[in-house]
Amino acid sequence: MKAWEKAVILAARTLVFFGLISTLMYGKFDQIIAAAAGFVALFVPSIVRRIYPHPSRRIWPWISPFYNDGIYTLFSIFMAAHITFLNVPFVHLDLYNQVWGYADVPSHYLGGLVTWVIFNEVVLESSRTYNLNWSHRRIIGISFFALLLVGVVWEFFEVAMQPAMPWLYESLRNKTQDVVMEVLGFLTGILLVYRIEYPYSMIKPFSNGPELKKSSVGTLSSPEKLRG
Repeated sequence: MKAWEKAVILAARTLVFFGLISTLMYGKFDQIIAAAAGFVALFVPSIVRRIYPHPSRRIWPWISPFYNDGIYTLFSIFMAAHITFLNVPFVHLDLYNQVWGYADVPSHYLGGLVTWVIFNEVVLESSRTYNLNWSHRRIIGISFFALLLVGVVWEFFEVAMQPAMPWLYESLRNKTQDVVMEVLGFLTGILLVYRIEYPYSMIKPFSNGPELKKSSVGTLSSPEKLRG
């Protein structure tokens, strides 16, 4: 992991921790749950790497995002921004509901970016690991469809939760805006992956990946290190 990535992740953990303390002091129940979940989530990749240092090749594509430092860094940025917008530390300020009605715009944008790079890596590594030989267009198409599906399902989930959480109410225009911002996040992800090959490359094999256990799956390639 690069030094600047470590710094970003540490800064995100610190900011979300302050956000958690702030919500415990004067936040609403949903803000407390969100901040606590966000703080724990920022440690999950590190925990997975520690307890499972040599993953099986059979399941590698599905857990590969946990081992990608770039995805970890982007996720940390998203989580820090989202929790801070929900409750700015120590000022009792909920940007979503009190100050800026469009505070969810950057959250959905970053969420779309992070969600897509995760989905796309899973599909990409599946193609590489299982020798599916899918084209880049097909890989991106599958991951983009998955992003849209999750985004739309999330909006319906918010509608279903409105009786218990009336503050989740949004107009159809706002919900459409949320999905559009997620698509813009996807487009940014395309630029990152293709132009600067971050957080990974569609062409080069997974770099600095863990040593993988051999699998009995016949279609998998044989090297101990994942080659792509």
